[in-house]
Amino acid sequence: MGGSVEVADFIYDHTLQMAAEGQHVKTFFVMTVGSSRVLVVSPAKSGRIRRVEDLRGAVVGIPAPGSGSHLWAKYYLAKRLQGAADYSVVGVGMGSTAFAAMETGRIDAVVLSGGDHLRYLAAHPDARVLVDTSTVEGVRESFGTEFYPTGTLTAKKEWLDANPESARRLCRAVLRTVQWIGTHTAEEIRSRLPKEYQTADAAMDLKVIEWGKKKYTNEGSMPEGGPEAARRYLEATIDRVRDAKFDLAPTWTNAYLPGKK
Repeated sequence: MGGSVEVADFIYDHTLQMAAEGQHVKTFFVMTVGSSRVLVVSPAKSGRIRRVEDLRGAVVGIPAPGSGSHLWAKYYLAKRLQGAADYSVVGVGMGSTAFAAMETGRIDAVVLSGGDHLRYLAAHPDARVLVDTSTVEGVRESFGTEFYPTGTLTAKKEWLDANPESARRLCRAVLRTVQWIGTHTAEEIRSRLPKEYQTADAAMDLKVIEWGKKKYTNEGSMPEGGPEAARRYLEATIDRVRDAKFDLAPTWTNAYLPGKK
């Protein structure tokens, strides 16, 4: 919004949050659908906590208060527990710091994302997965749709109106990229990654890449029902979105995709 970049890569939720603030931004390419949040119970508590309803009185770890994972936990658990007083949350960061909080008993369960659940379960196979929104079933259970828009290309409406050919070129380039991902193996994808994005555990890298591949679209269009599902989710978790009056139609377009006019 400050003008230092013309196009941003962020989740469609943010587009709606900005629309609620009166900012005219528009998503014009959807790269990924679904979610990556997984609610995992520590091995020490997996015997007692076997379903979401068993989280009453539990301490749930989140990356940070107000984070996307925190909002999702509030949304999902509110539908299955009586209220926030039934459980508590604590910020534990991500990756190794979240793992440490589980291992030391500081928390009973944690919301992991970005494939971190695969790494944790590899080290702690006795841990229990309560909810996995990286699956079609988990997305449907959480958001009421099988295809929830997440990673996008988004820009100000004014920029798109003034630079339609640049937007089309971006769409073509990114579409070729996601289609390449869909037709190549995890080994081939990892070999193209910069070294700083590879870990010493090549087997786990491949497992995470294979898991992540499923989220990429092959056409870039907004999934049917996606904007409505996103609005329902945000209205249930963010007061400003719930109270705002704005139309969904101006927040996205498929007009810049190949073959569209």
